[in-house]
Amino acid sequence: MEFNKSVSNPMLMGAIELMKAEDTPEHRNMFVGELAKASFLSPAIVDPAPTEGPEGNLVIAPGSKVQFPMLTGAEGMRFFMAFTDMAEYEKWQEKNPEQRLPYFALKIEDYAGIVLRKDAKGNICPALGIVVNPFGANIVVPREMLAGMMSAKAAQAKQAIARQAAENKVAQFKPSK
Repeated sequence: MEFNKSVSNPMLMGAIELMKAEDTPEHRNMFVGELAKASFLSPAIVDPAPTEGPEGNLVIAPGSKVQFPMLTGAEGMRFFMAFTDMAEYEKWQEKNPEQRLPYFALKIEDYAGIVLRKDAKGNICPALGIVVNPFGANIVVPREMLAGMMSAKAAQAKQAIARQAAENKVAQFKPSK
């Protein structure tokens, strides 16, 4: 998670266009693969508000609280916003001029950590997932898909560790007679 870092996702945008043009398993897999690699812009409410640093960039004070606002759909369903680039982020800002918010660059793991987290009382996050480019492509990634992606990533990591351990296995020394 990086503060005010710009992102660009041309491969993800291409995968979204392919999926929208022809929704096939191959195109969905391509989308999920690019989704796993992408970074997104997410607006943030920072308290206290960031201040201008010596180089003119915004700086967050240590200990600041960060909240990510959600969009609420027609049926009251709530989602975190994930913008693929600054042009998509600006579409949201144009519709919300009173909310000039800084942003963070988040990975899918960051969103999963927020959406799948439970509070101290065991309550799950009210967001049902994320929406990629809500004022453009408008692709919903539900909580269950985020959980599945994190499970698959954990399984891949476990396999990689097992593979590495097998490659590093020490052969037993056999003395000659």
